Amino acid sequence: MKTMDPLRIISLGWGVQSWTLAAMVALKELPPVDYAVHADTTHEHKATYAHAAKWTPWLEEHGVRVVTVRANRPDVVREEWSASTLIPAFSIDQRTHHAGQVRRQCTHDWKIMPIRRFVRSVLTNPKPGSVEMWTGISFDEWHRMRDSDVAYIVNRYPLVEQKITRAGCVNWLETHGLKVPPKSSCLFCPYKSLDAWRELKRKGGQDWEKAVAVDANIRNKRAHAGHLLFIHPARVPLENAVQIPEDVGAHQLGLFDAEQPCDSGYCFT
Repeated sequence: MKTMDPLRIISLGWGVQSWTLAAMVALKELPPVDYAVHADTTHEHKATYAHAAKWTPWLEEHGVRVVTVRANRPDVVREEWSASTLIPAFSIDQRTHHAGQVRRQCTHDWKIMPIRRFVRSVLTNPKPGSVEMWTGISFDEWHRMRDSDVAYIVNRYPLVEQKITRAGCVNWLETHGLKVPPKSSCLFCPYKSLDAWRELKRKGGQDWEKAVAVDANIRNKRAHAGHLLFIHPARVPLENAVQIPEDVGAHQLGLFDAEQPCDSGYCFT
């Protein structure tokens, strides 16, 4: 049920910035919201899901209602499409060796549309400006701010308004005794930094195995057009593209940063 005018929603990706927004509301350092809505891609890191499971009850105990929504189809590949890969995979033309990149559809399908479906379930006939959408973009990422492309949603960026950077978010969380979460992103996001790829391989386990499997699965999805697809910018299979000291029995401390943000910041996490 709608309780505020306009309906106020946090887009909760469970990364550092959006978690900080939600926690600030919980501790009454920001005005109350109607909902914190998590658009679950189903492809997050295990650590992100663990953080969400631990802290969702805390948010709700502090008056922040958390709702999780998902896409009707979170598939990476949709076989019925001629351009079937939703992620912005890197491509190579087998004939000309021209390097390209697939159009990104994942954020729209897995995040934007599930949240909007939820909004329409709460507001059956929204008017212009009916929804205030808070997104966790920090002051150092102000260039990522965008106006909404639908009239009934107005985008707001409280961290930018208060000139709070990502480092400021980390400091705020630590000062308040709250856990700093890992970087939120899909396991196989092509926009990962090179260090993030190495860290994913170093940790291994199901997260790395899923990324490798997705990379292999998309390889020939545009073979009809003469293109091979990859999730690593080197445009070679992920297992070969990512090299770490442990591959040769060595170990190096302090080289990788598991919480390094996505270099391009395309996904509002």
